[in-house]
Amino acid sequence: MAILIVFLVPAGMRAAEPTTLQAMLDQARPGDTITIPEGDYEGPIRITKPLVLLANGNVKITNPSEEAAVTIQSDKVTIQGIKIVDKRINSEDATLLIRGNKNVLENIVIETMSTGIQLRQASSNTLHNIQVIGKVKERGTGNDAGHDHSKHLIKGQETPKSNEIAQKGNGIDLYDSHQNRIVSNQVTNAFDGIYVERSNGNEITQNHVEKSRYGYHFMGTSDTILSENTGSENVTGAMLMETTKATVLGNQLLKQQKNPNSQGILLYEVTNSKLQGNQIEGNRVGLYLERSQGIEVRQNQLKLNFIGMQLLNSRDNVLTENVFVSNVIQAQAQDSTTDRLDGNYWDNLQGLDVDGDNRSDLPYEMNPFYLGLTDAVPPYQLFFQAPGFVFLEGLFTNGTGITIRDAAPLMNPPDSQSSDTGGSSSWVTGILGALLLLGSGTIIYTGVKKQ
Repeated sequence: MAILIVFLVPAGMRAAEPTTLQAMLDQARPGDTITIPEGDYEGPIRITKPLVLLANGNVKITNPSEEAAVTIQSDKVTIQGIKIVDKRINSEDATLLIRGNKNVLENIVIETMSTGIQLRQASSNTLHNIQVIGKVKERGTGNDAGHDHSKHLIKGQETPKSNEIAQKGNGIDLYDSHQNRIVSNQVTNAFDGIYVERSNGNEITQNHVEKSRYGYHFMGTSDTILSENTGSENVTGAMLMETTKATVLGNQLLKQQKNPNSQGILLYEVTNSKLQGNQIEGNRVGLYLERSQGIEVRQNQLKLNFIGMQLLNSRDNVLTENVFVSNVIQAQAQDSTTDRLDGNYWDNLQGLDVDGDNRSDLPYEMNPFYLGLTDAVPPYQLFFQAPGFVFLEGLFTNGTGITIRDAAPLMNPPDSQSSDTGGSSSWVTGILGALLLLGSGTIIYTGVKKQ
């Protein structure tokens, strides 16, 4: 591979023979490495052959044109270390557009008033350590979107010039693009942070999205992996819709709570997928499943949410070894009687463990009365936990067989139990109890004897 060190003339400087970044790209041979000197350059640029572009110091590309700032129309392109400032407003093409395979983008900063990066029929690419910053200002609370899946509402705007209203775009947007790796990127103030549609086998790992609508949004995908990501202060942390065979593993979805329709994780018409080891904390609704089936929900932590979990019109899902702690409402379920809840921990359980197996012999029950009534008449939410509602709940559901239940809930959280520890703990407790009883008896006896 040839190495071409290009000494470009930054914008604003004069040279005997002015040249542009695009001219240097055009002159390079396939496989060349281009080292870009520190400075400010003007876009757009279009890459049509395999090249390696390395920034030597602070390299900024400013784009005043109507085209994408950077377009990759080739396979096996590498770009490292540049910053892109996109001056366009509401452009159809993203700031950085990829229409090729096996490209690598690393250590890039993008400031945009539309979409940051688009992949279109682009597969096996790697996006690593990229920062996408949406420059559209918030309006009001900035939270206009809910879980009305038919509407893509805009939640921010500004009027930079000509009274044109700038609308937020997605941070990283994949369409008909497969087997890509999206790793360790950060998206702030976007419409959807990472949006994946009609794309299969993508891996989204260790990213962070904040102050956006949906942090991670999947539409019509298969075999997608969402692992070890974080999302905070979005309307919804992760939204999966019409998706199958998804793996949602070890993510942290925190503080999605400013919108009435905020959720940590939302599944709508999702099938044969797995949610395991996620921390879902401080959201309005922690986990929301609607019209979904074949979902395994295991070992998740649902804490400090207003509603820990909601199940609606879902069936044949398995929920086990999850921990529900300090949620205002632990869980609600409606029309989801074939879901199987078994062996979860509920910190408000009034349980009874006769045989010492750490499972309560009394079930934990979720009553659908409140959810059904407030669905029909939303203003009735004002009567949450009112004594009259509690009375009606028991009156209308007692003996109807429609209650959803965890038949054998855990007495202690899964991470605090083991057979050896449990046995030794019981033995120690017994010894301490005997010593306390002996000490009390001695004190009583001594006192009586002195009298």
